[in-house]
Amino acid sequence: MAKLGNNGFRTYIKYALIFLGIVLVILMFFLVREIVYIKRSEDINIRKIQFSSFLKSHGPMTVNDAGIIAPWMTFDYINRLFKLPPEFLKTSLVVTDSRYPQISISGYARSEGMNATVFIGEVQSDLRDYLINKK
Repeated sequence: MAKLGNNGFRTYIKYALIFLGIVLVILMFFLVREIVYIKRSEDINIRKIQFSSFLKSHGPMTVNDAGIIAPWMTFDYINRLFKLPPEFLKTSLVVTDSRYPQISISGYARSEGMNATVFIGEVQSDLRDYLINKK
């Protein structure tokens, strides 16, 4: 292997830095694209993090808490949050999606062609009815 001269070494470093810069730009593009995708799919939400910390210090959920249901919540999360039987929402809302209970409320509404806000209202109504009649 021939020795690189001072100019050859500088040229090698220059091309290596250019190559690494291009790779870095490409990786940043993919990172930004993924962040935008995650935000659009409502998987990461600061309110979700704050809400989870609130729930850890909060007592059992009641009828008055039914209004906290948000589009990002899954059926499973709501079942656990309000201590519902696992199949209650599936039965009361006639959910036939095979992803139940791991699908979000807004995801299910979207897949069924429903307005998410209206569907959340139905979930809240069924939840309130269950909690009132449970006692």
